[in-house]
Amino acid sequence: MFAEPALPRLTLSNFSYDQAHVEATVTAVPDCAAAAPTMEFDLAYNGTRVIEAPAGSDVCWRRAGSPRWNRAFLSAGRSIDSRL
Repeated sequence: MFAEPALPRLTLSNFSYDQAHVEATVTAVPDCAAAAPTMEFDLAYNGTRVIEAPAGSDVCWRRAGSPRWNRAFLSAGRSIDSRL
């Protein structure tokens, strides 16, 4: 038996803020601003959140209230570690 390969994932860590409210979405749309946030969560200082993405999708994320989106390019099948 062969194990299924793991989904690409973004590992997002907070080493800067006491508490950060984060908006994120898994999308294949090229413009993060065009994709509505599909999840919101709080990330405590030294906290980590893992977000998996199906093949062909990326993860867009930002601190709530920020106009600027960040994009983790996972569509190539690789996993990424990122910090707030």
